[in-house]
Amino acid sequence: MANEKIIVFDLDGVLIDSEEANYQAFAYGIEQLGLPRPDRQTVISLVGLKASLMLEKLGCPRQEVERIFKDFVQPFYIDNLPQLAAPMPNAVTVLETLKQRDYRILACTSGDRRTQTAALQGVGLWSAIETMLAADDSPFAKPDPRYLQQLLAPYDYQTLLHVEDAEVGIRMGQACGAVSIFAEYGYGSLPADLPVDYRLTQLADILAIAL
Repeated sequence: MANEKIIVFDLDGVLIDSEEANYQAFAYGIEQLGLPRPDRQTVISLVGLKASLMLEKLGCPRQEVERIFKDFVQPFYIDNLPQLAAPMPNAVTVLETLKQRDYRILACTSGDRRTQTAALQGVGLWSAIETMLAADDSPFAKPDPRYLQQLLAPYDYQTLLHVEDAEVGIRMGQACGAVSIFAEYGYGSLPADLPVDYRLTQLADILAIAL
């Protein structure tokens, strides 16, 4: 139906409060290389990129990225989710309200499918997401608009809202013609010369936009 309403959410820092889980998991992985433990802000500032790129930027040699992620980062993250991650405040209510308003709720994440599925299930949001596109589902990645276009391809929509907390995601959504909504409560920041349509100070603010 051409009058469908779509809202696309990033996950980490937008729907999922995963700061502690991400920091601990990536710091643990870097330590397995014998490197110093990275500081929190350095790790969190990279959330929104693919895990492989995050590890490289944290000093992991490219040839070791896959091993460190699969043997250390991913298992640590999944095993410690119950203690280290949570839904953003009011996330369940917000998603339920959006569904009642006939929005189709999609997720577009830079994380891998196994990790992000476990995260959504662990914080109780998995059933609210109709479709998720993860890093290992596509040859593309943020900020390439083809990444989001792949997720949207099955839908014939009239309204497209996109909620992100990272510059790469905002640029991707804008290139696809989405209403750009920046989650200021998340982990990223935007350059001063990158305007967005709306800013959220908390997730529940989306309900004043997605009518």
